[in-house]
Amino acid sequence: MQIDIEVESERLTKSLDAAYRRLAPKAKVPGFRPGKAPRPLTEKYIGQDRLMNEAIDKLLPEVYNEAIEEQDVDAIAQPELDQLDLDPLRFKFIVPVRPTVDISSYKAIRVEPEPVEVTPEMLDEQLTMIRRRYATQVPVERPVQWNDFLIADVAGETDGERFVEDVDAEFPLREGTVLFVEGLAEGFLGMKKGEEKTFEITIPEDFRVERLQGKTASFTLSIKEVKEEQLPELDDDLAQQVNAEEFPTFEALRERVRTDLETALKEQAENAYRTKAVDALVEGATVEFPRVLVEREIDHIIRDSMGNDGSQYAAYLRRVGRSESEYRESLREAAEARVKRSLALSQLSEAEGIAVSAEEIEGELDKLVEPMGDDAERFRQMFATEEGVATIRRNLLTRKTLERLAEIARGEVEEGTE
Repeated sequence: MQIDIEVESERLTKSLDAAYRRLAPKAKVPGFRPGKAPRPLTEKYIGQDRLMNEAIDKLLPEVYNEAIEEQDVDAIAQPELDQLDLDPLRFKFIVPVRPTVDISSYKAIRVEPEPVEVTPEMLDEQLTMIRRRYATQVPVERPVQWNDFLIADVAGETDGERFVEDVDAEFPLREGTVLFVEGLAEGFLGMKKGEEKTFEITIPEDFRVERLQGKTASFTLSIKEVKEEQLPELDDDLAQQVNAEEFPTFEALRERVRTDLETALKEQAENAYRTKAVDALVEGATVEFPRVLVEREIDHIIRDSMGNDGSQYAAYLRRVGRSESEYRESLREAAEARVKRSLALSQLSEAEGIAVSAEEIEGELDKLVEPMGDDAERFRQMFATEEGVATIRRNLLTRKTLERLAEIARGEVEEGTE
């Protein structure tokens, strides 16, 4: 919100007089004791610019506070002085005000859920992962192929800089899995124990280390050992290896894997469904908010990823070759999306009368400390601080709001029903 204020000349004159009275006693005019020189001479010595700045420094907060009180402005942070004119004296402020959110059509939101199905391919993949946990590795003398287990030295450099150097690295060679950079895994295929080779790879433009993006890197591979993975059969012996009491037969193991997979898929589908519902809520909302909220959200994102260690943050910026302003700007779009989402969900909580009771907070505390065993009470005291309870309350409120939004999106909440 913009506020324009023009200061009456009489008020400016009074402020200039007050500024003179504050500065004159400190002015050391040659030939006069402090504060005893004639005003015209003292003003000339002080300087009109300094006198005006002193007057404005006192006037500015006064006229701003009067203006927001007269206009009943709900400011949520300090204003930004956007423009200052001296003749006549005018201030133009940009004032961050409380956001306005309109979600009046939220009860019409409908989102079609995606079906959940455990396919034979999914089940086979999970069973293969179990077989690999109990696989044996047998040394072989043949050339390397996919799914072999390797012990190798790997070195990579570009522009004379050695950026990778792994000695006696142990890893499985899986098709479709990227080792450091795309194309490196394929370089091992066909090599034999004791062989060494050097080849070049162009680092992709979207590589996670910015200083390496687009450069041509030289990799040297040296094979120390090649082992073949021998998987156990899908039978009762495998099931009993996993847990003889729970899975006496392979069918019992297979059914548990299928059930666990279905549960995980349903959870993923529900999370995706809620995300779509929130997207629909935000898309149908009219949200206006001051940019200070986005700046605060950018601060939160940086703290979440970097912590409160300023030196760690500075080191990261040097490593990726970005200034702080450039890095903050790269986070702006995500921060704006998070602000819109948060404001829309808060408005939905209010519209639906969703609240969190003390009993619910206690129940959540019980769940948090239950796995701690003998240390449960100590951890409970840690979580039960004012800040900890506030965090639990926020998380519960968000969870309940998302649950209500999902019910609305499925058409399970009738018009006028809370």
